[in-house]
Amino acid sequence: MSKPAITLWSDAHFFSPYVLSAWVALQEKGLSFHIKTIDLDSGEHLQPTWQGYGQTRRVPLLQIDDFELSESSAIAEYLEDRFAPPTWERIYPLDLENRARARQIQA
Repeated sequence: MSKPAITLWSDAHFFSPYVLSAWVALQEKGLSFHIKTIDLDSGEHLQPTWQGYGQTRRVPLLQIDDFELSESSAIAEYLEDRFAPPTWERIYPLDLENRARARQIQA
């Protein structure tokens, strides 16, 4: 299995708790990734040079090869599905109630 190129986009000051949530999911999965930043204060995310991210123009933004996804909960669920156990670490518990609690804390 080849390793995909994974990039997590953050705000330039690393203030976003949503970026932290996506970062934790990547760490828990044991995935290698790069972090890039965008300056939201200056409106860099609204410039045409920040191409391909027109869905929400927010962080976090996850790039895996040619696929892009925003919203921290969607990112965590995508990582859980794409990098599924037992090959990769589990993010969410198997038990229904415990999994619901994990998602509650994440939200």
